[in-house]
Amino acid sequence: MSNNMQHREISLSSAIGIFTTILLIIMVGKLALGFDTAILLMIVAMFTSFVYVFCYKFTWNELFEGGVVPMVARASGAMMILLTVGPMIAVWMISGTIPYIIYLGLKILTPKTYLLAAFVLTAISSTVTGTSWGTAATFGVALMGIAVGLDVSPAIAGGAIVAGSYFGDKLSPVSDTTVLAAAVAEVDVMDHVRSMLWTTTPAFLISLIVYFLIGSKASGSIDMSQINDILAALENTFKLTPITLIPPACLLGLAWMRKPTLPVLWVAIATAIPLGMMQGYDISKVISIMANGPHISTGIENIDKLLSRGGLSFMAGSVAVVFFAYIFAGELEYSGTFKRISSALRDKFIQKNRGKLILSTSLTGIITGLGTGNSYLSEIVPGTMYKDLFDEMNISRRVLSRTLEDSGTVVVPLIPWSAAGIYMSTVLGVPVFSYMPWAFLCYLGFITAWIYGFTGIAIWPKDNDKKKVVR
Repeated sequence: MSNNMQHREISLSSAIGIFTTILLIIMVGKLALGFDTAILLMIVAMFTSFVYVFCYKFTWNELFEGGVVPMVARASGAMMILLTVGPMIAVWMISGTIPYIIYLGLKILTPKTYLLAAFVLTAISSTVTGTSWGTAATFGVALMGIAVGLDVSPAIAGGAIVAGSYFGDKLSPVSDTTVLAAAVAEVDVMDHVRSMLWTTTPAFLISLIVYFLIGSKASGSIDMSQINDILAALENTFKLTPITLIPPACLLGLAWMRKPTLPVLWVAIATAIPLGMMQGYDISKVISIMANGPHISTGIENIDKLLSRGGLSFMAGSVAVVFFAYIFAGELEYSGTFKRISSALRDKFIQKNRGKLILSTSLTGIITGLGTGNSYLSEIVPGTMYKDLFDEMNISRRVLSRTLEDSGTVVVPLIPWSAAGIYMSTVLGVPVFSYMPWAFLCYLGFITAWIYGFTGIAIWPKDNDKKKVVR
């Protein structure tokens, strides 16, 4: 916060009031009025600017240079990656990479392993594509269709699909929320992913065991007609060969070798371009598709919706959301609003207890998600509020970034009024409250984070952090 004596001091009650008003604006705008998220966050940025300028005597230049510019600069790496992911997804679609993965996945379904397969297949698909929504619209729809012939309730099937779909959304290095969490905490994306394995792996393994036990009791036979229709449509539209797996193999291999994220994505794009040409697209068409996205027709509507994703323009909305969210977050940070709230929590609740810090960070993310229904804000708000406390208590920022995802990304689809909850329930035909208890991975992550916080497991000191950048 600036030391300029002209500024009115922001009291704890004022800080809570400003923060609460922001949540109310977002809730009303999203739930009651149905505003676009990016426009809604622009309105919030305008509101915070007016409050600090007219009520607390900050100048716009102060807010802009001291709060907005540094905060947006921190997000530049995330926005660069998001803008690169769009063309990558597009070229992976036309190259046959994603269609081949779908094809292979649908080939291995069996009656007794249905529930386990539903979870694993959606987890693989979402990890490779970085999209939970696209995965649910393809694998999810097909899997819900065949659940009728099994002794598995739609609620349990829906829970497994949602959990698997959000596994990749949380863990994939090409997921927007993964990139954002790393940017908020100011850590490298792959360091963030490796940190998340500590909480996600136990949640994943427990989910596997539970789905296996439930699925092993299933009876009946699968009606393969829907699956066969999808397989035939993919075979007629693409040249499905193992060489189409080269791009994801390169991406995963280079990522595991800790290579910088942006060059890894560029390699994943470069290796897919020749494969797109192999599918019958000339180079000018490939470049056009990377900019504007593909329009693929297989004859099956849900498959077409997934395969027609990507392109530079496809990510514009996500980048706009990040941009405007960082504007008002920068103002809240520079003005001392976040500091006032976090200091009060530190003095009155957290004190020197690391477990309480993890718990507070997690609950703030969950509450923000409940209030806004937005996974971006459920990461940005607690990340900005608590990062200094993590430094003060000598806790690695990798623990912070992990907690943001454990309590933000995967919790949002469990909120009935969130965009994710509405989408999943509509696509799968299962109410949120029905599939919620069965989406084990979505809440086992933050429970594990709480346990680690109070036991000290995987709570690394800050001195072990590498250079805190999103590359």
